Amino acid sequence: MSRSELLESGCPLGVALAALVLAGGSATAQKVVEIPVQDHHLTAAFPEVYRIGDGVRDWELLTRVTSIGFDAQGNLHVGDWSGGDLSVLVVDAHGELVVRFGQPGDGPGDFRNATHALALPDGGTVVADNGHLAYQLFDRKGVLERWARYPGVVRGETPPLFYVRSADPRLRKVDRWEGGLLARVVIARSFVVDSTTSPPRGSIKAGPGPRTVLRVSLEGDEAREEEVARASRPGAEGEFFFGPLPGGRVAFSDTATYAVRIAEPGGHVGTVLIRPLPAREWDASTVRALKAYLTENLEADVAEGGDRAEVVGMFGGLEAWRRRIEEAEYEGPIPLISGMETTWEGNIWVLRTPARGFTDIDPVGMGLAALVSDPTGLTAVGPGPIDVITPDGEYLGTIPDSRMPNAFGPDGLVAYVQLDEFEVPTVVVRRLPEGIR
Repeated sequence: MSRSELLESGCPLGVALAALVLAGGSATAQKVVEIPVQDHHLTAAFPEVYRIGDGVRDWELLTRVTSIGFDAQGNLHVGDWSGGDLSVLVVDAHGELVVRFGQPGDGPGDFRNATHALALPDGGTVVADNGHLAYQLFDRKGVLERWARYPGVVRGETPPLFYVRSADPRLRKVDRWEGGLLARVVIARSFVVDSTTSPPRGSIKAGPGPRTVLRVSLEGDEAREEEVARASRPGAEGEFFFGPLPGGRVAFSDTATYAVRIAEPGGHVGTVLIRPLPAREWDASTVRALKAYLTENLEADVAEGGDRAEVVGMFGGLEAWRRRIEEAEYEGPIPLISGMETTWEGNIWVLRTPARGFTDIDPVGMGLAALVSDPTGLTAVGPGPIDVITPDGEYLGTIPDSRMPNAFGPDGLVAYVQLDEFEVPTVVVRRLPEGIR
């Protein structure tokens, strides 16, 4: 999971830039499974398989990793975004180059405004291209097979991005069992016209996306979307995490409590996995730590310059941001879950909020995503304790003080994106032991 998705509930900066919350939901008969409170610690020593991005070989030089995922053969697909252009890097299970493809342009297979690439189980790659308003599907050699237009986009038409819902900043994941994608709108944009001016002036506004998970079918010339999960508390503020499970099910967590819901193919929640951990509230120590963290990262962004410093300037400049951080007030519960992913074996990994009360937060990156769709580079989220559970509620143990992998693959492969002091990414692939895959 990326840093841009980890703005904690209760933070006014998240409201100002874009709240990552989703809404809706109705209750049906559910099976509630309580997970033991006592931690059983698991090893965090996962052996390294290979790494790329260290600059030893020219083909592996990376600029900004925006997406990463495995196919069923263990090949790793990396979306690398540089200077506004996306390229896709595919390496095999030994870290050797399979293919690198992608170039800017208007022709078939060219990228006009693409930021993310997703690995399909059969070895192909799907790229969401906002410039073409279509998903581009490539075979395992990087050759374009076909397009699937975004829902509602008529062939040959190119309406403005803010009129096309599927062009809003989204989190997309591959359903490795059912095919197609799962998606949720992270930031919803709208075009607002001020008719009181002469001539009328328009502006783009960004706000929270709907609290739903959509299944995206890529069959045919036009993609189709169908709601498959909806938040249990429509008006709640807080994160929303989700992941595919076998049998068309979807795991998601959408409240400040420790609760993982399993949505069945019909959309109703069949099982709720709870862990009755003590509730946590904001206190003076946690607030000080968060404000110091936000201020330090903000000053680093301004010192570095570039797009991130420009966003700070657009929202009032450094002193205004410092003042907003210092004047911000926090109340209510601290979410107990900071991340969630599902594995190829069908298990669920739950990243608990660490003792400091928050994980990585990137409000400046959120501003970029909301305004100009610039992707925030991935990093492995955490650290914090990670619980490993099954969809039936069997507790397999807790990995202490660890980061959540950015991608899970077959045979226990996992990938982490790390940044050096110059923000240059390296991808490290490790292998999980049996039993927690």
